[in-house]
Amino acid sequence: MLKNISSRLLGLFFIAALAFQVTWYALLWVSYVRDPQVLLGADFRAFYTAGRIARQEGFRWVYDLALEHRLQAEIAGHPLADKAVLIYIHPPLLLPVLCLLAHLDYPNAYIGYGLVQIAFVLAGFPVLFRMLRAKNWPRPQIWVLLVGVLLFQPLFISILKGQDTAFYLFGEILWLYGLLRDDDRMSGLGLSLTLIRPQIAVVLAIPFLFKRRKVFWWFCAGGAALGLLSLAMVGPGGAQDYLRILAISAGGQEYGLNQSAMFNFTGLALRLFPQIDPGLIRWLGWGLFATGIVGLSVLWKVSAVIRIRHLGLAVLTSLFVAPHLHYHDLALLLLPILGFAIILVEAGVLRPERSMYLPVAFSLLLLLGDISPARFVIPYLVMAFLVVGLWFPVKLLFMSRKMA
Repeated sequence: MLKNISSRLLGLFFIAALAFQVTWYALLWVSYVRDPQVLLGADFRAFYTAGRIARQEGFRWVYDLALEHRLQAEIAGHPLADKAVLIYIHPPLLLPVLCLLAHLDYPNAYIGYGLVQIAFVLAGFPVLFRMLRAKNWPRPQIWVLLVGVLLFQPLFISILKGQDTAFYLFGEILWLYGLLRDDDRMSGLGLSLTLIRPQIAVVLAIPFLFKRRKVFWWFCAGGAALGLLSLAMVGPGGAQDYLRILAISAGGQEYGLNQSAMFNFTGLALRLFPQIDPGLIRWLGWGLFATGIVGLSVLWKVSAVIRIRHLGLAVLTSLFVAPHLHYHDLALLLLPILGFAIILVEAGVLRPERSMYLPVAFSLLLLLGDISPARFVIPYLVMAFLVVGLWFPVKLLFMSRKMA
């Protein structure tokens, strides 16, 4: 009887959370599309500018700051201060897509780009479905979990802002699936797709030099192929301009980068200690970045088998130590959340009928945090909770039994 009541309450929670999130997302989307100034302030302006430069001037000039400034002023319809330009700091991999979208005007290209991102998210669903079926999850529970994945709040923010998170999230899904299937080729090639965010990819890839080395070599092979493709698109001159852009990205607050608003160690330290020299904090951040790689490498070396909890910890570590990490990048929390859901079922803490609600529950928590004064607190608490949950699920079992 109590179990039936509990299941009904969870079902009502799911429906209420779903309705709230969909309503909130719809209001945000309308506010973006209806107000030209809000839409022009989206991150997509940098992507659209890159596409326009690629179409009008050629891929070689995409990373030319003077061209970006001129084209963005044309798109905005008024002059822009130098530091008001949103620079395109991403690898050339998406340029063919952006070049095609640049044939449209800005509002229609924004909508088209959002549909492309959603398509990449949906492309990962068959992979996740097979992965969970292999874990003996019932089909209805898998579909509920996938709805939570699709509506995950940081992922929606990425699509809303016109970012590229969906592309490398797809790569990380392939990485996770390949590792769980002992398919090192799929895992490494999937991980190479995350080179859209080099600071994330490096942290996740290097530990595989010390365990399951084939994953690392397939990552290198995929990365080399993508690198050659990128070089073919922009040429040596464009590659040099791209490296200059990366130096700007690593160096400060200009061009809308705003490190103090990031959700990594650097952002946390800048907010907690505003009196300390930002340059020193950035150096500490790079030191922590190296430490994170070394720590994961040691863990891989001493571990007999790389399990899903290792992968979740690697993703959480990469998010915290990455030198550049904005809110939309927290969409990668989906991987440790999925790992957490699987581990809870395997440890006997939860059944799939309850574990399937975890993406929605975490999404709702992040959404409420994002619109509250706790915006810069909740994501760190979620990361810390997931570390504990991934590595100590049995303690959660005892806690749940005591509460019962």
